[in-house]
Amino acid sequence: DLEGKPHRRVVFHEITPEAVREAFDHSRGIDMQLVDAQQARRVLDRLVGYRLSPFLWQQVRRGLSAGRVQSVAVRLVVEREREVQSFVPQEYWTIDAQLAKARDGTTEQAVPAGRQGFHARLVGYVGDKKRKLEIGSQIEAERLVALLKAAAYRVLTVQQKVQSRRPAPPFITSTLQQEASRRLGFSAKRTMALAQQLYEGLSPGPEGEVGLITYMRTDSTQVAETARKEARNYIASKFGRQ
Repeated sequence: DLEGKPHRRVVFHEITPEAVREAFDHSRGIDMQLVDAQQARRVLDRLVGYRLSPFLWQQVRRGLSAGRVQSVAVRLVVEREREVQSFVPQEYWTIDAQLAKARDGTTEQAVPAGRQGFHARLVGYVGDKKRKLEIGSQIEAERLVALLKAAAYRVLTVQQKVQSRRPAPPFITSTLQQEASRRLGFSAKRTMALAQQLYEGLSPGPEGEVGLITYMRTDSTQVAETARKEARNYIASKFGRQ
């Protein structure tokens, strides 16, 4: 009970000296709406988790648990899996060609050795953008291929664009696991074990153990301003500013 006692709330979202000092310099009062929200979560934990978990032990298997968050998440996963299982696959075909400019100025299909060509895909009918091209069988695909082999080709328009691409945001837990699985074939367990080692610190040089990544169990892409400045300075000194 804090009533009648001096109290302030200090909030910081990164463990750096600057952030901690800033938080203490700008402490605030207790927001009772946040307190009530926490109390509501606490009550729901007891109503849902404390009652349903023992029921699952009796009816399904001991060791299972239920909760106000995980039970809803499990339902979403189950519903999605049912959608996947009920999906009826449909056959479809695509037709691609490698084209090159012929000596007479027309466009030919076969690209001679040493000649630079370009890749093209059949996407629809010229002059009929509303008509959707759907190739649902091998017979239909072969019929279209026969027509295309006898056709003449010409380039109608050429568009050149300059595009800029923003770098990907910092990893969160899910994207870290997805990328490690896609690129390296790592399981989620192995990825998190390696990330834990990088977070706790390794010895890459004479300076001893150094933490090499920020906290990996997060859904936030925010990085401390001091860390961004240090990264920019390191990249500039190591690789140059360009």
